[in-house]
Amino acid sequence: MNKILANIRSVTGVWGTIVIDKKRALTYQMLPANFEAEAVKFIAIPTLNLAQTCDRVMIIDMFFENGKARLYNRAEAVVLILGRLDMSFDALGAICKEAVPALCRRFSRGELADNTNLRSDPREAGFELLLKAINIIAYNAQRKIGAYLVTKHLRNAKDELVEDYQFMSTISVDNNGVAGLIKGYLPHKGDDLLKGFAHWANLFVSKCASSSDKLQPGDILELTLDIKGKLELTGFYQLYAGIGA
Repeated sequence: MNKILANIRSVTGVWGTIVIDKKRALTYQMLPANFEAEAVKFIAIPTLNLAQTCDRVMIIDMFFENGKARLYNRAEAVVLILGRLDMSFDALGAICKEAVPALCRRFSRGELADNTNLRSDPREAGFELLLKAINIIAYNAQRKIGAYLVTKHLRNAKDELVEDYQFMSTISVDNNGVAGLIKGYLPHKGDDLLKGFAHWANLFVSKCASSSDKLQPGDILELTLDIKGKLELTGFYQLYAGIGA
């Protein structure tokens, strides 16, 4: 992955690239070292939202006062390349003719970044982290559709899944839409933990989307961006996407 991004970076004028795997909502980037997480978030979320509104393969060239950008929208991924005014779209196109399909092939095969150690074992995902993820998702959803709908859908989604994931009976959702472990119970550590929380998140967001056009199941990256790095290491996004497929 890094080698492909480095090839794109070698084009004169290019100073940064962001690639988003659409299915898993995972983001990879090669940006200047001074870019902090908030700056990446500021670019990545609108880029993913733009790509999700486009249902076809396309290239968008953008021109700014101090630079240029090119966006490649593909079924598997969206690639945003940022450059200075001297960036040549012709030179970039020659490199990306091979680079962009290569990125998409890696995503379609489930291959991740060279420096990403992704684990699929549910025991790697702790109860506390996954409960925190659910509460972050719910909190960010409240900012879009309000506390009433979030509380309603979070409870209903959990109740629908209790038969398949018994440990959910040990979790309560209060009137503020905050999930917590019921007093007296120990955090669950079974092999179904990660899948259960991913299923809960998917069903919850789907219910929210059915009530409002302000949220879509594919918005999971935006809803969890605060802990995206930790969730990537658990395999949460892959399970979430698989459940929604």
